[in-house]
Amino acid sequence: MPSPRWRKLLRDASLHKARTLLVILAVTVGMIAAGVLLDAWALVRTATLHIDTIDETLLAKVRGLPQVAAVRARRTLFGTVRASGGTIPAEIFSISDWNASDIGRLRSEQGVWPPRDGEIVVEHSSVEFSGIAPGQTVDVRGVDRAESLPVTGVARDVGLPPGWMEHLVYAFATPATLSRLGAPPGFGELQFVVRDESLDREAIRRIAYQVRALAEQEGHQVTAMDVPVPGQHPHAAQMDSLMMTQGAFALLTLLVCALLVVNLVTAMLAAQAREIAVMKTLGASARQIGAMYLVFALLLGAAASLPALPAAVAIARPYAALKADMLNFPLDGTSIPWWAFALQLAVGCCLPVAAAAIPVAAACRASVVLALSNPGIATQGGYLRRRLTLPGVGRPLQLSIGNAFRKRQRLLLTLLALAAGGAVYIGADNLRTGVRASVDRIFSAQHYDAVLRMNEARPASGLEGIAGGVEGVSAAEALPSGRASVRHADGLSGNRFALVGVAPQSRLMTPLIDEGRWLAAGDRDAIVVTRSLLKDEPSLHPDAEVALDVDGRATRWHVVGVTDAGAQSIAYVPASALAGSGGDAAAAAVVVAMAARDAAGQLDTVLRLRAALERAGMSVASSQLMGEVRRVYEDHLLMVVQFLGAMAWVMIAVGAIGLASTMSVAVLERTREVGVMRAIGADHRAIKTIIQVEGLVIACLAWLLSLPLSLPVSGLLGDAFGKVMFTVPVPAIPGTRSMLIWLLMLVVVSIIACAWPARRATRVPAAQALGYE
Repeated sequence: MPSPRWRKLLRDASLHKARTLLVILAVTVGMIAAGVLLDAWALVRTATLHIDTIDETLLAKVRGLPQVAAVRARRTLFGTVRASGGTIPAEIFSISDWNASDIGRLRSEQGVWPPRDGEIVVEHSSVEFSGIAPGQTVDVRGVDRAESLPVTGVARDVGLPPGWMEHLVYAFATPATLSRLGAPPGFGELQFVVRDESLDREAIRRIAYQVRALAEQEGHQVTAMDVPVPGQHPHAAQMDSLMMTQGAFALLTLLVCALLVVNLVTAMLAAQAREIAVMKTLGASARQIGAMYLVFALLLGAAASLPALPAAVAIARPYAALKADMLNFPLDGTSIPWWAFALQLAVGCCLPVAAAAIPVAAACRASVVLALSNPGIATQGGYLRRRLTLPGVGRPLQLSIGNAFRKRQRLLLTLLALAAGGAVYIGADNLRTGVRASVDRIFSAQHYDAVLRMNEARPASGLEGIAGGVEGVSAAEALPSGRASVRHADGLSGNRFALVGVAPQSRLMTPLIDEGRWLAAGDRDAIVVTRSLLKDEPSLHPDAEVALDVDGRATRWHVVGVTDAGAQSIAYVPASALAGSGGDAAAAAVVVAMAARDAAGQLDTVLRLRAALERAGMSVASSQLMGEVRRVYEDHLLMVVQFLGAMAWVMIAVGAIGLASTMSVAVLERTREVGVMRAIGADHRAIKTIIQVEGLVIACLAWLLSLPLSLPVSGLLGDAFGKVMFTVPVPAIPGTRSMLIWLLMLVVVSIIACAWPARRATRVPAAQALGYE
């Protein structure tokens, strides 16, 4: 049979069932949120040389290098696919060994594999948005030819960014099929992975130069070299940002749950101050009393963890699958490791104990004499309630307003729980505003409506003349381009980036400058870099003199400015600097401004443009409306913000439970007062109004507290987003819309949270209420 103190513990829990269940519910919600992120996280290196042609001899020699673990050859064809009534840019790959698993993870998911001559297999992430499925026949345009090819299967390549995000159709075909589309014979890219997985990017780059030297010794011409960040997916930045911020808010949610535990235990200890003194008088030590209440907190944590663990697993599976789909890899065969469950159980049980330790220690140190003279629930804030006088406000309402301040410590904890959720909600909304402002800023520099890319570079003046003469085109500018890489001090080159030629007096391209200046008339060797490129190549800072390899030529440039182009690593130079000996630069892209402002009208103009260029012998590889480009770009960024908004809702739910718990305790403490009010004639409506107004006062105070608290939260969100993505100008002051929505949400939360305590107060008979101890 349990000892008396443990029987007392069980009795205390049964006497306070409502608030105990509310705290268990809040901790369960917080544990589910944190567990989902942990379980999802638990579920969740290649260099490329571009060579003229690759043969088996070269592959064998590279494979024989001691630093190289695996090697393969690949050919990439850039073209378009006509599907679902529209033309979509496409990248079609051919690989030397379709079934090799030592580089990348390429596997069949449906239909034929590997692809056969005259057929294509579509990559998994491109299927849904393009409407292409096995059994269809699609029109594919390559370098200078078009073919109708049957789609015979679906495969997944985890090394590719999702096609639905990039708005690209990825496909796989044999070298013979690519030749039918105009691609050169054989393979043009050599990919390898290093044997030592601990090597950083610079070390891998040095190995890539050894491979390059070997290829050149064999008589091959190496045109470019790309070394990605080892072990990092193309969209890892979004996922890093998402997991980092969500993980921080999961910890904040657990902290809010800890505040609720402190609230509950503090109220329980205050109500039992005389009981604790009696136990001390009878010989109970502070250690025994403290252990009793800490065990109670431990049982709270265990009761919350047991349902939270399976609930977190049930939610984490589809959530992890969604994130995996964003990174374009499957979760088949993966399972949540045992340590994730152990960690969640440990946190769930220890969190309430740690939160209860402070009030329990204070109660155990209290003097027996003072505790025995304590009438029970002490009233704080009495001076404020006595002096509170609001002109034109009736006494019952003034009483309810004053009641909110009776327990200052409990009020503070409740306010922090609610304000934390509001601060995250407002911070996420501010981040959303900042992201949209960044997108506006980036695209405001592009005063054109569409871009058309050619299969072959053409003289810029001729391209502009033909495009500008099409009906519906108000302006056209050709954009000469090249590929460049920074020549470092050690003689090695960095990764390639796009070099775009722009006329300094351009009306269609006027990027906003963050540092330095834009291109000016008369500039010849000036270059403006994007902030993302500067992040990857710090030597390209303003006023720097840099050596670049531009399409195989050694050149020198002077960095004059830095602009923000989002995540794009590109640089702008005067168009004349890319001109050949004839004085006219060759361009493979033309941007146009159109008279039509609607999507249908712009699409009609693009079709006329394509037809005019085709008649002039200029084959168009792809065309894109900037409105569609902006939508895809914005979707990339807002994906992170939407998940942060979901975390804010979790915190708001926990805060609402905290308010309900606080009001439940407050009504229980004032049972006698309610009995007195009913005895002197107060009806149910008046009592409910007093309780509801008290809750509304707490909600309004939480709203006021959340506004300044949202400022550092917004700053931290913007800083975290900027470190893994790009700088976002988060507003310093919350928007009026988000503040009003949050206030309305608090009012609704307060009404719901106070409904049950108010109903309970009116259901206790007056005689029983007057006799309550």
